[in-house]
Amino acid sequence: MFLVMVGFLILILLVLLRAIIGPTVIDRFIAINAITSKVSMIILLLAFYREEYGFVDVAFVFMLCGFAGGLWVIKALTPSVWEFKMPRLKELHGDGEDVSSND
Repeated sequence: MFLVMVGFLILILLVLLRAIIGPTVIDRFIAINAITSKVSMIILLLAFYREEYGFVDVAFVFMLCGFAGGLWVIKALTPSVWEFKMPRLKELHGDGEDVSSND
């Protein structure tokens, strides 16, 4: 059990190195998700080893927070990519002057 956890820690350090070196934002996002999943696996292994299954909920919450945090980091680093672009949106929406009701 100890060797498996040490193996996960070594993998986390390697992925952290990849996150630091990674030239693009996508490389860093994938590294964040990989680190989150490996830490969650360590938490799940501890839950199995100590027979305290309340840690399973902690692992799931940690995974969800890691994913949401990763999306937030990408949105912060690439704000122009996330803009909603529809060139004909104003044509479809209208100015509100042509609205009539047939009651």
